[in-house]
Amino acid sequence: MSIKSLKPQNDGLNVIWNDGSYEIFPWLWIRDHSESEKDLHPDSKQRQIDVFSETPQDSVIETVVDQNSKKVVIRWADLTESSVSFNLLESMAITSNPNAQALNNETCWNYPSEIKSFPKMTYDDFMSDSGLEKWVMHIQENGFVLVSDSPVTSQATKDLMERMAYVRNSIFGGFSVWDNKLDNPDDTAFTSLAIEPHTDGTYVHDAPGLQTLHCIKKDSVGGENQLVDGLAIAEKMRKEYPEYFKILSTINIPGRYIKTDTYLEARRPLFRLNDQGMIVQVSFNNHDRAPFRLDNDLMSQFYEAYKIFHNLANDKSRQFEFMLEPGTVLTFDNWRVLHARASLTGYRQLCGGYHNREDFESRLRLISVSYTHLRAHETDSY
Repeated sequence: MSIKSLKPQNDGLNVIWNDGSYEIFPWLWIRDHSESEKDLHPDSKQRQIDVFSETPQDSVIETVVDQNSKKVVIRWADLTESSVSFNLLESMAITSNPNAQALNNETCWNYPSEIKSFPKMTYDDFMSDSGLEKWVMHIQENGFVLVSDSPVTSQATKDLMERMAYVRNSIFGGFSVWDNKLDNPDDTAFTSLAIEPHTDGTYVHDAPGLQTLHCIKKDSVGGENQLVDGLAIAEKMRKEYPEYFKILSTINIPGRYIKTDTYLEARRPLFRLNDQGMIVQVSFNNHDRAPFRLDNDLMSQFYEAYKIFHNLANDKSRQFEFMLEPGTVLTFDNWRVLHARASLTGYRQLCGGYHNREDFESRLRLISVSYTHLRAHETDSY
């Protein structure tokens, strides 16, 4: 939507859009969202005005449209002023309840052959000016990215991760280096055993958003990695097994992590949806699933639904399988893509860590803002 004209009314500011439709923005909303420097801090972008502690102001003396600055200035009865930009009004053209950001289901893949643009780039490409944006968009579109020809060191891998955002701390620490020869491993990932497809962190309330892995020493046979698009499985179940999809999107499944001095547990559905019914997160780890019991009939239905997802995730034809060799860094969306590993013999050392989900979404928003800013210079919206 772009603004055609503005008309003050008793009940608010009437914004007429270029398609002839209109939307009335109440005066209280206008005052609350004022972008003037005294009302919205110019650096922090934090709201400075408090419309709930002041005397309500809805009596407008004057409304001035500033064509050069693309904003409208409102002078109130108490002689104070508010201003709102055309960009803000246009971005709020459609009313809606705030929703958690959904996963991108336009490019989800049921089989590796459905990946239209394979998400791989070189380390030099990643380190270029536009490299981080390409890296982020690979993850957004396909759920993962491989960076080849990377320096085979833990420090270079950590530097790569920190170019996106700081490395998240977890029960395993922050950025870590580990191998498959630990005396008392805290997790199957630190062994040579096979691991079924899963997402990490089903036992914490805020599961890691991204995970990065890099094999920096390898003298082993086996240990192939597998990735499967959990979002594609979710959408398949929504279409072909709607009742089971509903079960997996409403029953909170407990996950747990138990050690001598730690007992973590969190509960959420396998498919977490926003208010629009779109998938926000896929959360699945059969290894870490904690005991729970429902009424017998519902428990039976849950097992049937869970079995369908489990078997689809373990279907080899749906998995992208590859060997994570030294020099190739893997990063994947832990809210969307399930990862797995075949058993191995010999020695392997890896490094890596997690990113928070909000930091990944932050990068996506910055890319979107940059694109919107570019488009704004291409067209005159008023």
